Amino acid sequence: MIHANSKKKYLNVMEDMVAQEVNRQITLLPQKLAKYIKRVDVETYALNRLPPLYASSQEGWKFQTKKAQEDYRKEIVVVVRHAFAAVQRDLLKSSTPLFTEETKKVSSLVTKAGGSTAENKESSKNYNWKHSQYYHLGSSRR
Repeated sequence: MIHANSKKKYLNVMEDMVAQEVNRQITLLPQKLAKYIKRVDVETYALNRLPPLYASSQEGWKFQTKKAQEDYRKEIVVVVRHAFAAVQRDLLKSSTPLFTEETKKVSSLVTKAGGSTAENKESSKNYNWKHSQYYHLGSSRR
């Protein structure tokens, strides 16, 4: 999908294809799990494992979209599935978004869900495993 308000003079078709596949696959997840998945993490994980397909014209967009659908459709499905698995492994991993609007969206979702970020940080502390309590540098496990 081409956005008229984009300031860039070129777009990566693969971003749109991955976003569509993430939308499709997230609907297949249980709702309780899906609400904890950071869509941006899934998309970036997948995009880092797929080739870019840039276009700078309408014709180029159509050509690259056709190429993505014909040559990469199956690979996109598999890579996005792997991305969901990778992101699910790190649900408690915290990250700082690059863009402030993403931070605002996450904060508003947390507030709507009935909790604050301070409460979430406090509750996640209970799940942190203290590696140093069990292993010391230079010692081996026997």
